[in-house]
Amino acid sequence: MENDRNYKGALRLDWINKSLSLYYEIDEKEGKGVRPVWVARNDIRVAEPRILKFQKHYGDVKSENVLIKGDNLLVLRSLVEMFKGRPDKEKVKCIYIDPPFNTGNAFKYYDDNLRHSEWLTMMRDRLYLLRKLMKKDGVIFVNIDNDELHYLKVIMDEIFGRENYITTVAMKAKAPSGVATGSMIFDVSQYLLCYRGPQKPKVYKNKIIKEIIDESSKTAEQYSLLFVDEGKQGKVVNELKTKSGNVIKIKKHTNYKIKRISNGEKNVACYLKNFDKIFRTATLSGGIEKQIKKLIPDSGLYSYIHVPNKGKYADIPTKYYVYNKEGVLFLKEVAEIAEIEDEKGDLAKVPAKLELVSNIFTDDLWQGISGEGDVEFQQNKKPEKLIQRLLELVTCKDDLVLDIFAGSGTTAAVAHKLGRRWITVEIGRQAEELIIPRLLRVVNGKDQTGISKDINWKGQGGFKYYQLGESVIHEHDMNWALKSGEMAEAIFLHFQYRPVKADWLKNENMHLGKHQSARYNFALAFASSKIETLTEDLYETIVIELAKEKFKHLTIFTNVAVSVPPASLDERILIKKIPAAILREYNLL
Repeated sequence: MENDRNYKGALRLDWINKSLSLYYEIDEKEGKGVRPVWVARNDIRVAEPRILKFQKHYGDVKSENVLIKGDNLLVLRSLVEMFKGRPDKEKVKCIYIDPPFNTGNAFKYYDDNLRHSEWLTMMRDRLYLLRKLMKKDGVIFVNIDNDELHYLKVIMDEIFGRENYITTVAMKAKAPSGVATGSMIFDVSQYLLCYRGPQKPKVYKNKIIKEIIDESSKTAEQYSLLFVDEGKQGKVVNELKTKSGNVIKIKKHTNYKIKRISNGEKNVACYLKNFDKIFRTATLSGGIEKQIKKLIPDSGLYSYIHVPNKGKYADIPTKYYVYNKEGVLFLKEVAEIAEIEDEKGDLAKVPAKLELVSNIFTDDLWQGISGEGDVEFQQNKKPEKLIQRLLELVTCKDDLVLDIFAGSGTTAAVAHKLGRRWITVEIGRQAEELIIPRLLRVVNGKDQTGISKDINWKGQGGFKYYQLGESVIHEHDMNWALKSGEMAEAIFLHFQYRPVKADWLKNENMHLGKHQSARYNFALAFASSKIETLTEDLYETIVIELAKEKFKHLTIFTNVAVSVPPASLDERILIKKIPAAILREYNLL
């Protein structure tokens, strides 16, 4: 029968050389990639995690904020290895990237002239790694224009999962200008593609659901309107006070229901005047004043739970977020998988998703941004208020924010002012010419542009500056230009170890690493360009010292001879020869 057939396949985007990656030779003087070369996806030039070489502290030396100069693909390779084994709470909560739009233009500081297949490959490889860095409840925003929007959407569906797509936000980025032939259609928009991280399903216990549903039977007026307003219209039903002492008044207009509002109504002027402050609450349980809860102190985010009694998400607890600075309902979150007991006592799994309710920003965020940060980077610079809106929407204080297309450093500057931790990456010379000077002005409080005056920014904190290191391999041998500690760190990155202090090795030119996820697994890196031997006496010292750590396994990475007889080797110890162990990873042996 027709319905018994098994259909196989997937919806994917195809393009020239999709199975390959792109390697960019770097113009060191200009600080940007030139002449892309198609290579295998496991080619060492695009797949190797490299060390990040510390350059300098700026401001507070204890700061965890990081600026990295280097090819962002290789930096991501390194960050992915560094974050392996970390608990989810330490990963990235929000990623914002503003990649080249592939418009065919060439800007002073930014090469935005990639051909279509090259652009798709460049984005695919980076998005794949970005996903690995995200918290389970993290969110990624990709800023894009109409040229590649729809292709990018298909790629992100493939990488993040279509079920994790939140929305596409349209933004007014410029005023209409010029004359469009015939149609008079003006290109004034940019877009934000928004996806969530790889969340684990949330399961609501039946008892909790029943309590919420029972509470919802005490319904408030259906389709009532709430808005935050200092005017006289409406009745104050609750006052919410922030830590800073601000009072947010939640008012309910009880005279009209949404279906009755029309141009003929006497109070329509009130609604039009407050249109940007009004949102629909549907059927709220027990009154809004009993349900609204402050999520993040001084962030402007409140929440309440509502259980719809009909429609797509009927009987599923839904958390709504109210952003009080605009009085607009921005975000609602439904359990990804909710277990609900039906009339027969069976459990039904109902999929749902995170949604942005207001998916258009019509206010002119781009107005007057040319001087923000005291940086001339007008072609691609994004408004600080845009980044503020996104970060306040999805992050809390001290959450980690990541931007790998730093440009002039807007994301880092805003994250810093809002008390979020941040990592930002830039390949070009603007890392030193634009970003460091801008962030220094943020740290010392001299930057009073952008959102600074709105939040009374006075300066604080600091950041660390790193540069991407060289490859650990040179001409099929170890890269002897690296210091022994740098070489050891690079070796550990390849095999998921982190350097740890071992004073008993400081005179041996050896370095100790501990596995990122296996608590009692260790590694030693011991390499020399001279003819040397790992002696039996040194081997015994290693075993004795590691026995104090209750080690279960030790891998020794070395290019020198080992004078310990095989029969004398501890069964917990494995010796791997380098560079062969690394070269095999990239099919170079």
